[in-house]
Amino acid sequence: MQSKQNHKIYAMKEISKVKVYLKKSICSTLLEKQILSYLHYPFLANLNFSFQDKEYLYLVLDYLPGGDLRYYINKGIIFSEIQIKFFISNLLLSLNYIHSMNIIHRDIKPENLVFDGRGYLHLTDFGIARKIKSGKPVIDKSGTPGYLAPEALLKKPQNFSSDFFAIGVICYELIFGKKPFRGKNKKEVAEKILYKNINIKQEYLPDGFSPYLPDFINRLLKRNQIERLGYKSIEEIKNHKWLKGLEDRKSTRLNSSH
Repeated sequence: MQSKQNHKIYAMKEISKVKVYLKKSICSTLLEKQILSYLHYPFLANLNFSFQDKEYLYLVLDYLPGGDLRYYINKGIIFSEIQIKFFISNLLLSLNYIHSMNIIHRDIKPENLVFDGRGYLHLTDFGIARKIKSGKPVIDKSGTPGYLAPEALLKKPQNFSSDFFAIGVICYELIFGKKPFRGKNKKEVAEKILYKNINIKQEYLPDGFSPYLPDFINRLLKRNQIERLGYKSIEEIKNHKWLKGLEDRKSTRLNSSH
C-alpha cells in the first residue's frame, strides 16, 4: 500500500493485531516498532510514523520501489564483481550504523535487502532484531535457516559478528547463485552450518574475480566467532583488501545494467 504526503511516497506495513496475539508475538512486534523508532539512516527502510485502529497497527516506512535482492537472484541474474562489492558495501553501511546503536539485526538475508529507485540497497525487517544490553546476552536461535550463524543455532551468546556471518552467505550466493549451506530440511541445513567448512579457492571463482575475494568470504564464514572477520570490529571488514578502492559509480548500481 502506498500513500503520498508532502510529495513524498511512503509504504505502509499493516500488522494484524489478531495474528500478533495468536502467534504470541506482541512483545516482538512492540520491540520492532521501538527499534525502528530509535533508528534513522539513509540505508535503512526508515519508520516515518505509525498509528493504529482496533484491528491493525500501521507502520509507515520509506517507499523502496526496486524490489528485494532475492527477486534478482531468483531471476538468475549474473552479477559482476563490482556490483557484488557495491551491494556488500551498502549492507556494511547499514550494519555499521545499527551496530553503533547497539542493535543486532539477526535476520540478514536477500529478502530483507531492498533496492530504492536509484539502485542502492536498504536493510529492512527488524522483527527479530535485539538491542544489546550490558549483562544481558542475546541467546536464541531466531532467524532464517541457511543464514543463521553457528552460535545462534547452538543458543550461545550472539554479538555483531553474527550479522557478519550472513554477509558471507550472501556474498557466496551472489557469486555462485546458490547458498553455501543446503539441505532437504532445516535440520540438514543446520548440520551443514555447524560442521561444513567453507574453503573457496581462486579457481572456483568466475574469470577475472579478485584473488582477495576467497579470503573475504572464507573468513566471514568461520564457525568460531573469535576467528570470524569483523569479530573485533567492523573496521576489519571495511579495511579488507577485497573492498579497497570501491568507488560509488553509476555502473555499480543494479538499475544501470538490468
